[in-house]
Amino acid sequence: MEIYGYPHDSTTPEAEAAREAKHCPFTDSKCEKRRQYGFGYCSVTYSASWDSQQRTYAVCDHRLDGNPTGWAVRDYFGDTKALLVPEVAVTQTPRLNLDYVAYVNDAESPGGIKAIAIETQAIDLRGGGVGPAFRAWEAGETDKWREYFSREAANKGRRDTVGYGVNTGNVYKRLGTQVAVKGEYLKQIGVPLYVVMQATILEQLRARISFTPLSHDAPWDITFMGFDYDGTILNDGRLAMPLVETVRTTLEDYTRAMASSGNANAMLEDFVAKVKKKAAGQLRQRTDDSRLF
Repeated sequence: MEIYGYPHDSTTPEAEAAREAKHCPFTDSKCEKRRQYGFGYCSVTYSASWDSQQRTYAVCDHRLDGNPTGWAVRDYFGDTKALLVPEVAVTQTPRLNLDYVAYVNDAESPGGIKAIAIETQAIDLRGGGVGPAFRAWEAGETDKWREYFSREAANKGRRDTVGYGVNTGNVYKRLGTQVAVKGEYLKQIGVPLYVVMQATILEQLRARISFTPLSHDAPWDITFMGFDYDGTILNDGRLAMPLVETVRTTLEDYTRAMASSGNANAMLEDFVAKVKKKAAGQLRQRTDDSRLF
């Protein structure tokens, strides 16, 4: 587990300073996850049911800030310094948000700027949280992490299981559609789209949406950049996440591949499940049938 940007057992001065200040080295600011949820973890180590190998998964979007996002900027602009602008809302109905836009002023380009959009995608947790493990770390009792899960289970009256995993399927359903929707909008205004994600998940995405990779010099609309942990520890104690793969494609080929992948069925199943879950919650709260028409 990475905490405040460093392995939980790192003893470097930089790691100690980040923990003391609850500071995120990827955004160079206070840890947003700590402020929102009370925890400061960036990644978890987990063995998924479909994968016998234990892997580290980035579960905070900000883990892909910094160097991975910078790679996308440098890939497009080269040595030219570009301004990176976070969280840009480009349409309101329907609302369309871009994680980043990088641009340089360019009088010869439409609108006077040359720009790219960057979408970063981490992985969601499912089936519960890793809060007990984080609390064990805070207490200096990482060797007793299992007891913290047992204690929480007893307090909440539920089964004593370590109930968390990584929701890789949700990445496929959500990101697959977002790339198509945002790619269509950006194609109309001539802005390329970069998708920055963990290489493990990019591999799954490509297996399900079998778009055609392009040669290096072919015209493209979407570039996927996959980064992953390789076990290397940097001088300051952080885990390295180097670039593994860069894959380019066109919007037309991507949407064709998505349409033929069965993604629509997965989206429908997700839609139905969420509607029924919401409806069940409403019915438990109401004693009349005023919602029925």
